[in-house]
Amino acid sequence: MFRNYWGAMKKLTHVFYSIALLLIVSACSNNNYRSGNVKESKVVDIPMNRKLFLEGAQKINMQKDVFMLSVSQQTTFLLEISKKQSQGFKLHEALKAVLSSKLSNFTYYGKTYTAEKTMRLNSGNCMSLAILTTAYAKLLGLEFSYRQVDTIPIFQKENNLILSSSHVQTIIYDADFIEDPNEIYIQKPGIVIDYFPDASNRVGKSFGESGFTSMYYRNLAADALVDNELSKAFVFAEKAHYFDKKNLEVINLLAVIHRRAGDDFSAEKIYQAGLELENASLDLISNYIMLLQKQKREEEAVVYQSQLDKLDDPNPYHWLEQAYIAEKNQRTDKAAYYYQKALINAPYLNQAYMGLYKIFREKGHIIKAKNMLSKALEWTYEIERRKQYKQKLYSLAQL
Repeated sequence: MFRNYWGAMKKLTHVFYSIALLLIVSACSNNNYRSGNVKESKVVDIPMNRKLFLEGAQKINMQKDVFMLSVSQQTTFLLEISKKQSQGFKLHEALKAVLSSKLSNFTYYGKTYTAEKTMRLNSGNCMSLAILTTAYAKLLGLEFSYRQVDTIPIFQKENNLILSSSHVQTIIYDADFIEDPNEIYIQKPGIVIDYFPDASNRVGKSFGESGFTSMYYRNLAADALVDNELSKAFVFAEKAHYFDKKNLEVINLLAVIHRRAGDDFSAEKIYQAGLELENASLDLISNYIMLLQKQKREEEAVVYQSQLDKLDDPNPYHWLEQAYIAEKNQRTDKAAYYYQKALINAPYLNQAYMGLYKIFREKGHIIKAKNMLSKALEWTYEIERRKQYKQKLYSLAQL
């Protein structure tokens, strides 16, 4: 769960850094900009129809500080930190140790809570844990940041919404580190806190507190949308947009909320504004296509579908998401196409091979189905899963 972050900092003389609708939400959210082409300096005005949600919005209480702990919670935490420091732990290491001790009895529950509620209930999702970690770091005066994690998507369908979860890591930096002004460093030393580590996770972009706070409100908006509380969903989504005006997932969410409220006109304007900011977003284009198809604007939908299919998104998990969505909408040919696009960048992704295997078997293409199973076997090392794949191959051989 915790990893040392470049344990001892390496010095370098040269550094080069170079929703059916899909709705991206998070149990452990991230702030990824899908294809990485968001214009750095441009902020686009999002044409929201606030009057549509005004009556319900007035009844919603907005949490003032999601990272605030009660006085008694602060006292308890600081005493635990003091004990760890007396045992020789550095401050950021003490934070890790205290947090780790709490997780053994933590109840993972799919709700996003504030830091105070997460600590009081000792439950929540991993977004709640990241919020609690942030509250601890702020209380100790430690520097921190966040990092997106591209991972195999997990889907659920609620209230005609397809929900996809994703992840984030928190990095807590070593307060004792002193930079040598004559050296160039990649990063300060610190600890990466990963609440759901997995070997298949791919590290993505780093971001700060404002972007993370936006994710918190985005999660609340998504929960409200699932419950069909549209005014509440809008208030939280607008708040999320306030904290991160370039977050495409928030813009997509705002469009979905307007569409669910019956305002297709504003939804379309929001999609178009989002695409002005990023014209190669899989999620925005995919949802815009659904809106066009709903309105029987097939010619326009075809144009955008062609644009989506030609995107060169290097993240295979984005294409895996599109494949899953296409399957849920009974568009198996399109799902097969997206599985194949995922494999271009990740030939090790056996979830894509298995998706193609199921499609080919249902179509009666036995040889192709066997080939996909064989490919999946090449990239599978878990004994039980290999047994399952071999049993499927044996069954195909009998056909």
